[in-house]
Amino acid sequence: MRSLAWAFFLSLALAQTGPYQRFCVQCHGERGQGARPYPGFSALLKDRLFETPEGRRYLVQVVLYGRKTETLLMPGFAHLKDEEVAQALNQVLSLLGVKASPFTPEEVRKERERPLAPEEVKRPSPPR
Repeated sequence: MRSLAWAFFLSLALAQTGPYQRFCVQCHGERGQGARPYPGFSALLKDRLFETPEGRRYLVQVVLYGRKTETLLMPGFAHLKDEEVAQALNQVLSLLGVKASPFTPEEVRKERERPLAPEEVKRPSPPR
C-alpha cells in the first residue's frame, strides 16, 4: 500500500515535467481531453481498460508501438525507456483519477519483447 501511494504522488509530481507532458499533451491535451482529431481518454474510463491484464497490455502496446485505425495514426514511443512508458501511463491514471495499480517498468519490458506494427495493436473487449 505504501508503494502504491508513493507511485501515485510521484506521478502527480512528475505531471508537469514527465513523459506525458513531453510527448502526449500536444495531442491528448493537458487533462486528457483530446485535441482534434486526437481522442481524449474518456473511452478508457468507459471501457475500464485499466482493470484487466488484456487492457493493461493494450495500453502499454499503444504507447510503445502506436496504433493505426482507418481514421487515426498514433505514433509509437518505443524509444522511451521502460520507466518512462510506465510513468506516462501512470500520469494518465492520475489525470483520470483512476484507482488502479500503477504501471511498472516490468509490464512494459514484457510487451517490448513482442514488437508489433501499429496496425497489429488491437483493442480488447471491455470487461463485463
